[in-house]
Amino acid sequence: MSSTSLTIRPARWRRTKASDPTSPAILEFQWPSTAIANAPIPRAARGIVWVISSLVVVLVVLAGLIPVDQVVTTRGLVVSQSPNIVVQPLETAIVRSIDVREGQHVQAGQLLARLDATFASADLSALAMQVSTLEAEVARLKAEADGQAFNYDGLDPSWTLQASIFERRKAVYDAKVENFDRQRDELSSAISRSQSDADGYRQRLAVAGSIEDMRKQLEKRQVGSRLNTLLAEDNRAEMSRALGNAQQTAEAAKLQQAAVAAERDGYIQNWRAEVSQSLSEASSRMSDARELLTKAKLRKQLVELKSEADAIVQSVAKVSVGSVLQSGDRLITLVPANAKLEIETNIVGRSSGFVHVGDPVVIKFDTFPYSQYGLAHGTVRAVSPDSFSAREQARDPNSSLSMLPADAEPFYRTQISIDQVALHGVPAGFAVSPGMPVTADVKVGRRTVLKYLLGAMLPIGQEAMREP
Repeated sequence: MSSTSLTIRPARWRRTKASDPTSPAILEFQWPSTAIANAPIPRAARGIVWVISSLVVVLVVLAGLIPVDQVVTTRGLVVSQSPNIVVQPLETAIVRSIDVREGQHVQAGQLLARLDATFASADLSALAMQVSTLEAEVARLKAEADGQAFNYDGLDPSWTLQASIFERRKAVYDAKVENFDRQRDELSSAISRSQSDADGYRQRLAVAGSIEDMRKQLEKRQVGSRLNTLLAEDNRAEMSRALGNAQQTAEAAKLQQAAVAAERDGYIQNWRAEVSQSLSEASSRMSDARELLTKAKLRKQLVELKSEADAIVQSVAKVSVGSVLQSGDRLITLVPANAKLEIETNIVGRSSGFVHVGDPVVIKFDTFPYSQYGLAHGTVRAVSPDSFSAREQARDPNSSLSMLPADAEPFYRTQISIDQVALHGVPAGFAVSPGMPVTADVKVGRRTVLKYLLGAMLPIGQEAMREP
């Protein structure tokens, strides 16, 4: 078989019957693939290039026209909209009992823990005694200021003491005022006696004057002697002197009486002023003591740490009975049971520009596959105005999210409301509760597939091979 007989010519060449390698006369002398290689090209094969090109064009057009959802996916936890209730001691105290455990449901007013009450009870007793003493003193001083009686027949030693003080002070006051009254009465008697003597002397002076005139007339007539005239003049002079003495005595007694009355009024006013000043000081001390007593009562109440509302015990500090807690140390953390729930999550900084308040959210519970049990719907309720770092979150006691690596990029805290829970087929008794991990898909917009592809490829072309 010669090499000329093995030559395969293109089908498009015009072949004569004598040179056609597929001719039956020479076919048996050719290779088996000669007939296939020299067979005419099918019409469908001629259009396959156009079909593929058309499909590519259609796909590009569809990629530029068909929109898809633009979603920011983040992980978070179900939390309560009300902040967690942190139970802390008001001051340094010794733990006497812890009456709850983690995960326990507690009712409002239920006892959570009990601290040592020695110091609080001692302060409360001392202040209560001080307030009782000051109240009794203020009551006594008010009675003295108002001039009323202060009687007490009870067994309280503070009030009994103040009643005794009132009686003694009243006795001193009454004795002093009575002494002034007695002096005033004595002076009134002296004034009356002096005025009476003056009236008598005035009458006798008039009589003595008449006798003197008569003696002088008799002396002129030489009926009476000069001696009788001189005796009459002496008697008149003596009456005049006695009248003057009586009048001076009466005036001196009046002045002394006025001085005694002024001294009496001054003593009474000074007494009342002292009582008023003492009452003001005692009232001020009583008010301060009552405020301290109110604080002592609160401290005594805080010895028994109770729940402020229906809640679930989230955590209990690792302390034992007899341990010393410092003021402000976290002992028990409660999650409100009846508060409205929401999702708290962290949006990374590179995606924060797309997330806004009001964006719809699809919530997927990690405990139930959403394809089998369904999901929940919500809305972005709030986005923090500033970013946080992992270190700031570690220092935040109110954060419910898990700790992030120290080198994690900044994030924005986001709260998502739970508007509708569309779960189905879940176990009986299930309820959404704080602490459940979820995945939140925030729908931030729509874009085409072509825009997504170009957005991924263009940066490669613009930023490739730029390293120094």
